[in-house]
Amino acid sequence: MGAFIAKMLLPTVSSLVFLPAASVAAKRGFHMEAMVYFFTMFFTAVYHACDGPGLSILCFMKYDILEYFSVYSTALSMWVTLIALGDFDEPQRSSITMFGVLTTAVRIYQDRWGYGIYSGPIGSAVFIITVKWLQKMKELRAVYPEKKVYTQQVGPGCCFGALALMLRFYFEEWDYAYVHSFYHLSLAVSFVLLLPKKNRYAGTGRNAAKLSCFTLCCCVSYIYYICTREGS
Repeated sequence: MGAFIAKMLLPTVSSLVFLPAASVAAKRGFHMEAMVYFFTMFFTAVYHACDGPGLSILCFMKYDILEYFSVYSTALSMWVTLIALGDFDEPQRSSITMFGVLTTAVRIYQDRWGYGIYSGPIGSAVFIITVKWLQKMKELRAVYPEKKVYTQQVGPGCCFGALALMLRFYFEEWDYAYVHSFYHLSLAVSFVLLLPKKNRYAGTGRNAAKLSCFTLCCCVSYIYYICTREGS
């Protein structure tokens, strides 16, 4: 019985792997990405907790809403990670990011379980990044970005991302609890690998932007407020 309960709790517990990803993103100066990862961790964990034994008390919001934001936040995490990898200048970066935020919300509202919920954001981001990098290569007449970006970030990150998607869409029927948990782990690892080592817009030294504990506490409080208001 204990083993059965532990197995049921695995998807909920494995959702917490997005918390280290958020911590790494914040340390590298990618505060927006860190907040998206935290958002993903929160809604994915609560969504799976509602399916777990004896954890219905955590279902602050309607199950359908938790389901929607679990899928939406995951797709959004993929989008912001890839756009961060592209290293766009402003205002391109913010404009492209917002484009993904809006279009992904509409796409997932139409269908939250099809392949397009992830292939759409990933395909669009890869196309935009490829165009930008090819233009840079033409201007510089050299490989862009540096080769180590391909070997240390793009290659390993894409491998873990592809593994996550394969687990999610092709192998979950084997054993949902274990496979879906490994899906969470592979996805979080891909985010950490694909994210650049430093955000050049975050500043340096004393002028470096920081994600304070106060900000995180405010965000947690706001999410809790929304959940309790929805549940009342």
